[in-house]
Amino acid sequence: MAIALVTGANGGLGKYFVEGLRAQGVAKIYAGARKVDALAELVATDPQRIIPIQLEITDEESVRQAALNCQDVNLLINNAGVGLNQGLIVCT
Repeated sequence: MAIALVTGANGGLGKYFVEGLRAQGVAKIYAGARKVDALAELVATDPQRIIPIQLEITDEESVRQAALNCQDVNLLINNAGVGLNQGLIVCT
């Protein structure tokens, strides 16, 4: 039985990963995001299986708490990214 954790689940690819896992019958999906409120719409699609968690991968304490709260995970999709508010092409 697969139990997944998807980081960066609140947008783009992360949301599609969660939706794909749900469609494949994954038993439980922890959806991680910096701001849990950003996951409300996604969680509403299947609140029994999609569990929102606050997770900021650049914060060691946040990662530690997620590890403690999600000990049953056997599939990790590490999709989180860091936004630097720069365009695709940056001249330095």
